[in-house]
Amino acid sequence: MTISEPAALVNAVICGVIVLVLMFYQRGDARHRPLISLLAYIIVLVYASVPFRFVFGLYHQSHWLVVLANILICVIILRVRGNVAQLIKLLHK
Repeated sequence: MTISEPAALVNAVICGVIVLVLMFYQRGDARHRPLISLLAYIIVLVYASVPFRFVFGLYHQSHWLVVLANILICVIILRVRGNVAQLIKLLHK
């Protein structure tokens, strides 16, 4: 596999970090909210497609603006430690 586009590699890594943080979120004593869980599941599916497509050679290029947007999303998700309910609350303010 040759890496011809560094933005695609950076974007795949960032999307992988987002997926891992969301997948390993533990709610502890928080109550289960089915719609929030469904939203988290959809976010994981969408973001997991990028690293998989990159590994299989189907994701060849990305724009640096997309990389920047995903970095911001990654920072926000890391800030709320993968809690999608807090993410919605943070974005709703």
